[in-house]
Amino acid sequence: MQELIDDGLAAERRGRGTGRSGRPRAQIEPVSERLAAVSLCVESRGLHAALVDLAGRELAADARALAADADNRAVEGAIADLVGGLAGRAPSATRVVGAGLGLVGTVDPAGPTWVSAARWPRLRSLDLGPLGARLGVPISAGRALDTALALVLERDATAARRTVALLHWGFGIGAAVAHRGTLLGSTLGRFGEIGHVRTHGGGERRCTCGARGCLETEAALWALLPRLRRRLGSLPEDEQELAAALAATGVAALPEVRAAVRAVLEGLVTLHRLFYPDEVYLVGPLAENPSVFRRLADGFAAGLPDYAAGRTSLTILPGALAACRTRSAGPLLREALRRSLRRRGA
Repeated sequence: MQELIDDGLAAERRGRGTGRSGRPRAQIEPVSERLAAVSLCVESRGLHAALVDLAGRELAADARALAADADNRAVEGAIADLVGGLAGRAPSATRVVGAGLGLVGTVDPAGPTWVSAARWPRLRSLDLGPLGARLGVPISAGRALDTALALVLERDATAARRTVALLHWGFGIGAAVAHRGTLLGSTLGRFGEIGHVRTHGGGERRCTCGARGCLETEAALWALLPRLRRRLGSLPEDEQELAAALAATGVAALPEVRAAVRAVLEGLVTLHRLFYPDEVYLVGPLAENPSVFRRLADGFAAGLPDYAAGRTSLTILPGALAACRTRSAGPLLREALRRSLRRRGA
């Protein structure tokens, strides 16, 4: 305990009176702000970051918007501003152990390298290791969807014993899958790209990935929002704000939304055919509309084979990706705490 106090991870608070031994009463309290890390995630076409401590509390936060034509230099500059700026705002007694990035597209965690992202076509193989070295803040990177699903597994012991999938229907469309508590992935850095399978309604529309007829061309927000704005007027790109803007019952009856629901159902059925999960979690602003979710749930249940009927559930997780704002740095903080808790000389 004295080592914890010496390291600043715990503090001794003296109380009034004495204990049974006659010594002054003392209370030992954890000091969660002793260690902190920058947690960064992608939302729509922007980067949101927060400096978080061991208790998950935000000590500071900031954001940067990125234009659709942003290249490596612009993306690296935005990340540097956020990571360096937030690390510099840490309290004097706080040690910043690194920056965890929850990214989209193709991410090679070994680099770490942000290989590509459809929403920024000019981003190509951005090596983030040298940036971390320049800032003096180690950087790790992974997929935001994996971070969101890892949080589900952490909070739900039942999910951690089953095969579960998470489908994000937002600016893009992608999936994460876990089997008995282990996240599945690929050494190529890309996984669960359901949004880039060809759909019947896609026709020859060109996708941001360069192909034609992808599911995203029918249902992703980058394709759907311009059509909805022509009908509904101004709509925000921020997914949390958009969920509130699209909450009206009549939205589900719009022809553009009905077509998008059909496309997403194709993606859900494909996801089920590939992994046969016990539960599918659905994330996204349109999916939070009760009428839209009802159509998805009914269509998904109707599309299940007989032997899976009643055994696979579809659950909505409102605002689940917002957790990446503070959770992307979780592994860094856990590892730093693990090292700090080793007894000296052990």
